[in-house]
Amino acid sequence: MTLDVPTLLVVATLVILTSSGMFLAEARAAEAVDRLWSLAFVAAIATALAYLGSTLYPGLWWANAVGNAASVLVVWTMWSGIRAYDERRSLIHVSVGVALLAAGAVLLQGPGASAWAGGWAALAGTAAGALLAGAAILRGPLRGFRSGALLAVTLLAGGAYYAVRLLLYVVEGPYSRAFETYAGTAATTLVNVLLVNGATFAALAIRTRDAQERAAEHQNFDPMTGARTNLSFEPRTVAQLRRSAESCSPAAMLEIVPEGVEALETAFGRPYADAALVTCGEIAQTLLPPRAIMGLDPGSGRSFQVLVPGWDEHDAVEWATQVRKELIDTPVEVPGSRVRVTVSTGIATAHRGGYDLGDLCDAAREASLAAVAEGGNRVRVSTEKAHDTH
Repeated sequence: MTLDVPTLLVVATLVILTSSGMFLAEARAAEAVDRLWSLAFVAAIATALAYLGSTLYPGLWWANAVGNAASVLVVWTMWSGIRAYDERRSLIHVSVGVALLAAGAVLLQGPGASAWAGGWAALAGTAAGALLAGAAILRGPLRGFRSGALLAVTLLAGGAYYAVRLLLYVVEGPYSRAFETYAGTAATTLVNVLLVNGATFAALAIRTRDAQERAAEHQNFDPMTGARTNLSFEPRTVAQLRRSAESCSPAAMLEIVPEGVEALETAFGRPYADAALVTCGEIAQTLLPPRAIMGLDPGSGRSFQVLVPGWDEHDAVEWATQVRKELIDTPVEVPGSRVRVTVSTGIATAHRGGYDLGDLCDAAREASLAAVAEGGNRVRVSTEKAHDTH
């Protein structure tokens, strides 16, 4: 079956409308990148509708001006959005200006102009914008994401294709056999559908990833265990250690490592391993003294860090032993049985390790690993001395 150009344009318009609508439906007006990329996908829809209109109704000569301007605006607003993602000025006025130039190249020739009036401006503008946008991704943080790499490849491929179209347009002319065969309306319609779909899926993946990261960043407490996430744990502990250092007050950092969690997950499934973590977190928080700060260790996600100002080694060991005994007395229900969860705790104090959060965390973590290596279910105090900062 062979599709004529008008039918092909109708099908392409429906596909572009559907794929672009997927991004528009999920876009957030409050986000600068979403606004700019939404404009790009609206322009993609406008491009398809304008060219369809000019093909079905040749008297709509101005539709070519709209289509050319919209085609240019697609890639240039993608470029503006990428700049905004990189936290640079979007330069949206440049994108709009280039699109207006493409429209002006048609409008200046008036109603008597041919269907390819101003074609050179549209082809050059689209090629330049796509290549600039792809290069901007390769220079920025998006290049580190697979979805960003996909978007870069899509834009660079589109830019290369339109550069070839421009070359054929200038050398052979828009009505030549070479141009019609390799860069004509039918071939370009198919290429544009692929490019718009590829850009849509890449942009959606980038947006989803960013939304998940923002949600995690704004979450101060782990919803499962109730412990603080690193976002809120680190600044609070740093501030507390600074106050303790100013008054030369004692402070203790504890690393609580639940043991056997992986074995529970292997034997009974993830929910029972999570139940063991929840139990450990609940008991530790129930026994926490005033002003203590408890968080999840960002390195493992399955151990807890506790900073207690005013405590020395003796206080920390006594509390850690209490947590260990309480946890043994609180078994976790598993299918057909109950399992006792043990913990090993590493302790580091400001008296030995200084008031630097990183040093205290490292010392407590190493002590907990040593406790686990010694057989587990025990408390170990770090003997690491404070670093000489002179």
